[in-house]
Amino acid sequence: MQAITYPARPINGGPLESAAPLLGPWAYEPKLNGWRALIHVPTGTMFNRQGQELSIAGEFGPALAQLRASPFEWLDAEALERRHGLGRGTLWVFDVVTPAIPYRQRKGQLTAHFNCGEPARPPAPDEVWLVPELCASRAEALLWYRRLQQLNQAWGGEFFEGLVAKRLDSLYPIQLTSPEKEFSGWTKFRWRW
Repeated sequence: MQAITYPARPINGGPLESAAPLLGPWAYEPKLNGWRALIHVPTGTMFNRQGQELSIAGEFGPALAQLRASPFEWLDAEALERRHGLGRGTLWVFDVVTPAIPYRQRKGQLTAHFNCGEPARPPAPDEVWLVPELCASRAEALLWYRRLQQLNQAWGGEFFEGLVAKRLDSLYPIQLTSPEKEFSGWTKFRWRW
């Protein structure tokens, strides 16, 4: 089996406090610190951002079993394992891999099938969560940007890395040209580079 695309790679926006404002309709989500995983749902096969099978896929058995009850063929997710002790074996789904539907509708489809994660609560292991949409404005995003840093300190680990902004009308980019190719419909704002 081969991945149908490299996972969408956001452009680097730098620290949010000093980034230029984004124009148009955007939504902000937390950027989690895990392993990027493109998942073929029917088989439970997981691919890393380079398009190779993820070597730690066996550590997500319960979460992959939960995914199989969904109607999706391919999902883009963050796999939590080994980088910190929070939520090991948990998959945080953040997108449906399909080029025909805008992000706002893709997020709506995911909301109908998965429970939305609660950023202020440490995740339990071996579960599936939908990455929450936190806000739509830059002012609110700055508040969340600081709040997620505080949660990291309270939990004693790097669970969050920052925020990812996603343009609401963006289509998921299917491409096998390069895993390094950035997608202008998503912008990440991280604390560390």
